[in-house]
Amino acid sequence: MDNVRILIIEDSLTQALRLQDSLEKHQYETQIANNGKTGLDLLKQKHFTLVISDIIMPEMDGYELCRQIKSDNRLKDVPVILLTSLSDPHDVIEALECGADNFVTKPYNEKFLVSRIQNILINRELRLSGMSEMGIEIVFAGKNILLHPVVCKLWISYFQHMKMPFRKTRSWSRSTGNW
Repeated sequence: MDNVRILIIEDSLTQALRLQDSLEKHQYETQIANNGKTGLDLLKQKHFTLVISDIIMPEMDGYELCRQIKSDNRLKDVPVILLTSLSDPHDVIEALECGADNFVTKPYNEKFLVSRIQNILINRELRLSGMSEMGIEIVFAGKNILLHPVVCKLWISYFQHMKMPFRKTRSWSRSTGNW
C-alpha cells in the first residue's frame, strides 16, 4: 500500500493540522480541504486513497459529501471515514446509511484511527483483488472441496449456535447439581 493519499476535510484548521500531523507520522500523504464542497472538487481532480471528513461543516456537510462520493462511479470505491464530535446512535446510523465506511468520534485515539485506516485499506485491497471471495479448501472423503466464503460463514454461524444451548444446558446442570 505505497503512496496512500488521504484527503482530510475539516473546517477547523487546528483540528485539520493536528490530524495531518498524526497521519504524516505514519507515512501517509495528506491534503486538507476546509469544507465538503471544496473536498469533493479536490477529490474529482486528484486521486486520493481515502477520505477523512468531519460532519458538521459549512457549504456541504459530511453526510452529503459521503452521498456524493458514493453516488459517483469514479469515486464510489474511495473509502470514507467520518470523524466527528457527534456520537448519538442516530448520527452513526445516518453515517452508515449515506455510505461511510467507518465512524470515529472526537476526541479520537490516534492509534485507534490509524488502525481503522489500515483495516479499511487492507479490506479494500482484498476486495479489489478478488481475494475476499476466496474460500476454504477442505478434504472430505478423499476429495478436495472449495467452500465459498458465504458457505463458510453459514457453517460457522451454525456451529456457534449449536454450541450455545449445549453450553447453557451444561452450565445449568452444574449449577443445579443435575449432572
